[in-house]
Amino acid sequence: MATQTINGITLFSPNDPCLVFNPCLFRLTGTMSRTRVSITSGGRHYETTYQTPSGGYLDLRQYLQTFFDGSNFGQDFELIGDLQASDLGKQVTITLEALDSDGTVISTFNKSIYCVWGGVAVGERYNEATRHLTWFRNYPFTVGLYASAAKTVEYSSYIVSPQDGGLVRHVVLPSAGLYNVNINDDGDVTQRFITLIDAASPYKEHAIIKIDREHDEGIYLRWVNRHGMWDYHLFKAGDDTRNAASRFGMWYRNNLAKFYQEDGWQGDAGRRQSFTRNDVLPLCAPLVDDETFERLQDITTSPVIDMFLGYDQHDEPTWTAVTVEAGSYTKDAKKPEQDFIFNLLLPEIPVQTL
Repeated sequence: MATQTINGITLFSPNDPCLVFNPCLFRLTGTMSRTRVSITSGGRHYETTYQTPSGGYLDLRQYLQTFFDGSNFGQDFELIGDLQASDLGKQVTITLEALDSDGTVISTFNKSIYCVWGGVAVGERYNEATRHLTWFRNYPFTVGLYASAAKTVEYSSYIVSPQDGGLVRHVVLPSAGLYNVNINDDGDVTQRFITLIDAASPYKEHAIIKIDREHDEGIYLRWVNRHGMWDYHLFKAGDDTRNAASRFGMWYRNNLAKFYQEDGWQGDAGRRQSFTRNDVLPLCAPLVDDETFERLQDITTSPVIDMFLGYDQHDEPTWTAVTVEAGSYTKDAKKPEQDFIFNLLLPEIPVQTL
């Protein structure tokens, strides 16, 4: 945590990035009566006051989460060149004022913190140094990167080994933040490595992503993982199950015009019924390793999942929102490779209303 002391009051605050689904703790120590907190980002502003007679912890995650209510979550996923500043990361300004009993300001702390729509598990590190992704040919694909400062992304490719050479490209990240980086298609390239280079240093940092390419057909999905980054995978599809349901049930009108003394009451002429259909599609990623299995499990808890529909007349990818069926997912620790299987709930189909 970062620390700052003013007039005998010390603030302990999170380091960048602050993941808004984990505790976002700000701690004040020293003699005070109350703490006034002001939070601002993108034209939205919150202000609240906490009773902190001897300091204490302030968990601001519920406020920080609300700054992502207007995020488009891929609805306007447009890359500018090879780069897009992700809408799932935001700079937030937080002001904390320590007050005495009569409301006099003892200390004022101004903190700018970069927040990410995500969270990490216990013992897990954000933006891990090594990630293994799968890039499926002919499908849209980006790589999520968090940079702690202005950096240059270098991605190089080779067909068999590094000695074979390959195309090297550079993309400049203008400032600290979360980015989506487009990885261009270079024909027969089968592997690619991405390296972050500090803009102020000639030395490269560690390679952070290794991408293996595969070519296949199936159901291509993207989802926001628990680190606030888009993830992608191509799944094998099984036979879908189609469930038809009646939404309004069945009822009869009191239609006296349909009463005939000779033929009796023909009330079924007034029947009204509405049907909908929900399709359930089983999907499988066959024989994936342990690391990939863990990565794919994020799709079962992601609130944002899209299915790829193809490219439009402008060669832009089109997507539709889908949902994963709730359930349990068991990983066999004894198997080095195993199938990852789940059910996809397709958008409801309004069949007819009579």
